[in-house]
Amino acid sequence: MNHSQLAEIKATEKFLLFRFQGELYGTVLNAVREVVPFQTPRAVPNTKKNFLGIVNLRGEIVSVIDLRLWFTDEKQNARRSTSRALVVVESSAGVVGVAVDQIEGVCQLDKNEIESPTGMPGEIAAGGMVGIGKFRQGLATLLDLNVLCGALVLAPESRERLAG
Repeated sequence: MNHSQLAEIKATEKFLLFRFQGELYGTVLNAVREVVPFQTPRAVPNTKKNFLGIVNLRGEIVSVIDLRLWFTDEKQNARRSTSRALVVVESSAGVVGVAVDQIEGVCQLDKNEIESPTGMPGEIAAGGMVGIGKFRQGLATLLDLNVLCGALVLAPESRERLAG
């Protein structure tokens, strides 16, 4: 766990819990701008596979991403999306909606109920993953969605564009 992220978590913190592909995830509640029903995004050409497109959210254009490609094997992602909600956050990349399958609710954790995972892949452990939370609903991977969304590169590299 990144020590600066752990230091930012208060002694007791509220988390928004959500699921995608059957797994439980959470993010600090005060980092979430809002949760809205899923809207089918309009595709944008020449973008990464995890960029689903854009939606109009009360007059504001919001980028929509799918974290499945970050957390699972691409072959598993061939399954049709079952997204039912967008968790909207503000990041350095702008306002981003994260497609999730289901909102579980809001739960509170004490700092001592968050454990640091060992051996996590670099790009997740380097900033996007806060730790593992022990909730009544089970273990949840705690993410910093602001950091993950801010780290997104939505347009493919020029090599990919030329090769594709």
